[in-house]
Amino acid sequence: MPTAIPAGEPRLSARQIARLVWLRLRTRYLLRRMERASLRASRVGFDRAGGRLLYFADRWLSCHAEAAEILRCEEPPEVAQVRAIFGRRP
Repeated sequence: MPTAIPAGEPRLSARQIARLVWLRLRTRYLLRRMERASLRASRVGFDRAGGRLLYFADRWLSCHAEAAEILRCEEPPEVAQVRAIFGRRP
C-alpha cells in the first residue's frame, strides 16, 4: 500500500524572516503616519493637506504586497478594501 509522505510548509530563510520583520515594522509606522495624515486632511481639507495620505497609503500597500508574496498567501481584507478604494492591483 503506497503511502504519501506529508509535505510540510516551505520554510522561510533567515533573510526572508528578517525582511518580514522589517515589513511589519514598516507597515505599523506607515499606518500611524496615514492616521496622522488623515486627521490633518480632515482638519485642513484634502486640497490643502497635499498628497501625504496617498503617499503613505501607496507605501503601505506595497509593503503588504511584498509580505504576501514572501508568505505565499492572500492579503488581509483591510488591504483589499484600501486597494479597491485606490483602484490599484498588487
